[in-house]
Amino acid sequence: MLSLVFPVTALAQEYQQDVQIKSNPFGLFAGQFQVGAERHLSGNRALQVTAGYVRSNLELNTSDLESLLGVSTSLNEVDWQGFVVQPELRQYLSAQSGKGMYVGAFARVRCIRRIMTTNFVGIQRRTAVGAGMVLGGQFNLTPRFIGDLFIGPQIKSVTTTYGDHFVYGENDWIPGIRFGMLLGWRL
Repeated sequence: MLSLVFPVTALAQEYQQDVQIKSNPFGLFAGQFQVGAERHLSGNRALQVTAGYVRSNLELNTSDLESLLGVSTSLNEVDWQGFVVQPELRQYLSAQSGKGMYVGAFARVRCIRRIMTTNFVGIQRRTAVGAGMVLGGQFNLTPRFIGDLFIGPQIKSVTTTYGDHFVYGENDWIPGIRFGMLLGWRL
């Protein structure tokens, strides 16, 4: 019986050391609640998959908005709801995945529904599909608590519809910079 338990326990411990659960602390302030998992694949390669829920509500004082923009508006409230998904393949420059500097390639999809309240309610849908690369570094804050910083170029294509009507779609890929910080827990 002991000979059967030992390999299973060793396999479970090996699996746990290869998984990290992460979240973006700044996303909580922006209404984008994300959680991700990074898993060691082989050598110094890892796969990270992040998914999140976007939820934010902004109530506006129209007189302040009019003075700021210099235009007359009756926009009173904007409510965002949606999701974001991002897979990322990482190649660590160190001898072991999950530690040190890395180069990552990612794809990203973010779908948002905005409900805008004025003297009527309007619904706008915005979908952004993108890809890019990041240079990052992952470091231990404690033996299990980790930090992850990254920055790099990205491109995305955005399509927006208003109600049932197509408003605009940007046929070109828009360049940008992706940067951020994740905090995580090594299992």
